[in-house]
Amino acid sequence: MKLNEAKASNLKILICTESFHPYTSGIARRFKEIIIRLAGNGHLIHVITGCKGCETLTNDPDTLSRISFSRLYALEFKNSLDCALPFLLPQYGILKAILDFKPDVVHCVEHSPAATFCASVAICLNIPIVWSSHTNLDYYIPLYIKPFIAPFSLSIYQRLRRTFLNLADFNLTVSSDFANLLIENGIKQEVHVWRTGVDSKLFNPTYRSQEMRCRMFNGHYSPDKILLVSVGRLSPEKKFEFLVEILKNFPQAFLCIVGGGPYIEHLKPLFPEKQAHFIGFLQGAELASAYASADYFVYASVSETFGQVYLEAMSSGIPIVAAEGKQMKEFFKDGVHGYTWRPNDVEDACQALQKAINKRKVLVYNCRQNALNHSWNSAANQVEDVYFKVKNDKKKKFNLKGIYCFLNWFVLQIMILLFMVPFMNVAKPVKKPSNSKLNSLPSFKFCISLLSLVAFLGIFISFC
Repeated sequence: MKLNEAKASNLKILICTESFHPYTSGIARRFKEIIIRLAGNGHLIHVITGCKGCETLTNDPDTLSRISFSRLYALEFKNSLDCALPFLLPQYGILKAILDFKPDVVHCVEHSPAATFCASVAICLNIPIVWSSHTNLDYYIPLYIKPFIAPFSLSIYQRLRRTFLNLADFNLTVSSDFANLLIENGIKQEVHVWRTGVDSKLFNPTYRSQEMRCRMFNGHYSPDKILLVSVGRLSPEKKFEFLVEILKNFPQAFLCIVGGGPYIEHLKPLFPEKQAHFIGFLQGAELASAYASADYFVYASVSETFGQVYLEAMSSGIPIVAAEGKQMKEFFKDGVHGYTWRPNDVEDACQALQKAINKRKVLVYNCRQNALNHSWNSAANQVEDVYFKVKNDKKKKFNLKGIYCFLNWFVLQIMILLFMVPFMNVAKPVKKPSNSKLNSLPSFKFCISLLSLVAFLGIFISFC
């Protein structure tokens, strides 16, 4: 069924996002679900990304016929930084994609160099911009930038975000808490909360499987054991180490961690082999089965602005036991859908898990019923209404404000390259051999900075 049958015309929507299918993240999952629904409603979608395999978004040929892609060159830091996400460089391909596709609206995701470059082009061409902010880098920058320069780096990033979000025609984010933070940071127009959905057909209690449960136990299965599951990228801010303390207090519990990343080499030795298993990345039906086959979902991170994994676990009928965070306010009630603990409080965490054990049957029912209220159709319908709202029928002509945008973009990118990129911390504290090339990682990053600066200068000169 069409999301908005009352709409008389279809739109040409260009989306610029680094995080996209088949990359595993809440952002990638959101845009996969939204784009499929918008294309199914007759809209033409063009996606600019750096993710390999983006063309495998869907197997439906009719839907795929209305989706096109510009997969552009991107840098990857899989072996050096705890981030497998391709870093999409600002490049001529972005300009070409916009000129060739001639979109009615441009949707920029996050505040990366490529997204802000795309927005600058759109402003030059008088194309309305919808901007969605998903990641709270105010939290991440102090973790990933050297402490002595982190405050200055954060101020540069906040200025970039403030500059460009104030130029957008419509701002979206995923939680009221993050919306308030953006407004406090100087975003003058209203920041709207974009509803989040979950695929309740895929993430469903019916996927519970004894075979998957045994696989998650990794040879340590026992019918009287409690199976905990935690899903996420293995990185420092996720605080997986904290879960070791819970296992020490619950010898009858076994933890299966779904996800991957360079940080795994640091985490594995911390967990007792008889109580934990790192199963790696899972997707689709396998991931759904892993959720449904566990007894409880545990999560120690408070870094998310929303946290798609909570909703997926709830849809699978799995009670939540997690560190208390503002990202859960949109959909979670303590004591109704699970229990939370005060961050870094081991005793409180153990009490939360024990409460959930005592009340599991009621929590399972409440979680599933609550998740059914969060549909991707509703989220797609909301953003479709936004696209129609910002669309203008004015004749496209060059907007001089775009020159101001490019100047701002250029100056801010230079500052980011000089005061952020060279000072990024390596995420995983793993010792390297003395002859390892990664020992010279700061030099490597500085070289990348210089190469990127040359590329930016070339782009800027081409517009002068």
